[in-house]
Amino acid sequence: MDIFIDTNSSASGVRYVKLRVLADLDSLEALEVEAALWFKSDPGSEEPYREVARVYEDVFGVDRAIETLRIGREATGRDDALALEMGDLLAATGAVDSAVEEWATAVGEDGGQAAGIVRRIKELEDGRENSGRQLVDHLATSGVVARQRAGARIALDLGLEDAALDLSRRVASDLEGRTREIFLSEVARRAREGGLSRAASWAYEQLGRGASTPSERRQFDQRIIDVALAAGDTTVALEAQRRVANSFSLESIDRRRATAQVIRLESARADPSRLTQLLQSFRDEFPNAPELDDLAATVAKGLQVRGDLVGAAVVLDGIEGPQSGLERAYLMLDMGEIAEGRGALLNVIEGLQPTEATDVIQFVGLLGRLSEEAADVLARAGVLAHRGIVNEAVNVLVDGTDELEAKEHPPLLAEAARIADRGQAFEQGASIRTRLISEYPEAPEFGDAALALARYRARTPDGIDQAIAILEELITTRPNAAVVPDARVELEKLKGA
Repeated sequence: MDIFIDTNSSASGVRYVKLRVLADLDSLEALEVEAALWFKSDPGSEEPYREVARVYEDVFGVDRAIETLRIGREATGRDDALALEMGDLLAATGAVDSAVEEWATAVGEDGGQAAGIVRRIKELEDGRENSGRQLVDHLATSGVVARQRAGARIALDLGLEDAALDLSRRVASDLEGRTREIFLSEVARRAREGGLSRAASWAYEQLGRGASTPSERRQFDQRIIDVALAAGDTTVALEAQRRVANSFSLESIDRRRATAQVIRLESARADPSRLTQLLQSFRDEFPNAPELDDLAATVAKGLQVRGDLVGAAVVLDGIEGPQSGLERAYLMLDMGEIAEGRGALLNVIEGLQPTEATDVIQFVGLLGRLSEEAADVLARAGVLAHRGIVNEAVNVLVDGTDELEAKEHPPLLAEAARIADRGQAFEQGASIRTRLISEYPEAPEFGDAALALARYRARTPDGIDQAIAILEELITTRPNAAVVPDARVELEKLKGA
């Protein structure tokens, strides 16, 4: 090994192996001599100090390794020399603030170490967010655009949206042409991947401003819409959707479709008068639009949720179609016109989507089987559920059973559980079904309720044994029930698992 080193002074790999051998043999004095010889053989290089520090960390501890790196920094004459390794060792000692300063230095003039430094920040056991902000702040104060650009990337990767947005704006203002476009595209991509909707929307908006054609601008606006809606930001989505609609020629099919989407987005937030005005403007511009049925229903439903039943009826006037008919039916039910509302629901079933039609068929059938008093309770709950007021709808049904005959309790409880499920209140639905199968074991609704309850329990922690018990009781006590074949399949799956 010595002969090879004597004839190949730059053989860093062999020198490192020799250091390791000396360390393993506990020849510490010889180890230090060999390290000094390596430093002397290549005085301006970082590599000897980096590799010696690795060995010294294992043999003498972190402090000696840090001292070696500092000697190497002085020997190379560069303030940024060995910064990455220095930061790693400082972090190991708990001096995180000092480590972050070194890592910021290690980013370099070209920003090339950004990915590795992000990984180091994420691996910190404590203070990841503060350390990330400190790192980004260091880079933001740099006068080098590449370092600022790296800071923006790091902020995006660490989920620091405010800092990322601020720094990205500054960097973009210093860039031009294709370089700026590439930077903005990178910001948009990283922001979107990280769920940072404001940063992504800003980047796409900036890219859209530089679009050379209306079609290209629409592509960026559509991305803004997608990002904003995914984050629940209807305000930003609306602004972009309006731009899309206005970019098309008057009376065109594309303009009609885009304008319809504007109204759908507005329905969740606009006041009743504006919603009505928007729909009327759409009807004036596109009197025979196929979207009118869906739009009128959407606006009418929004008005109903806000308590404006008269306005909802006015909006639906003169509109024909399954969705507007559905809203008209629920308005009738809300006004106590049970028979008329039920008839209107029957008339629209054929035009509804299969899932929605199934729910309506079940609801209409139940309305026709119940007494007048029970049907009134069901209608009130159905109206509330249709408007998204799930908890109140469930309570109306559950509390309503107190005033009704016992034979009408099971169907109302079964409907309450279904409404709870549709509203994602699964635990509430399970509680209602537990009551149903416990108090009404002879009811026709027992089978469906037991199967649904077993499926829910099977999805909960430690619920498989409960699910198996429910299914076994169902199969044993109701062997001829329509749901038993499905129950057997579920039971086999659970026992196999």
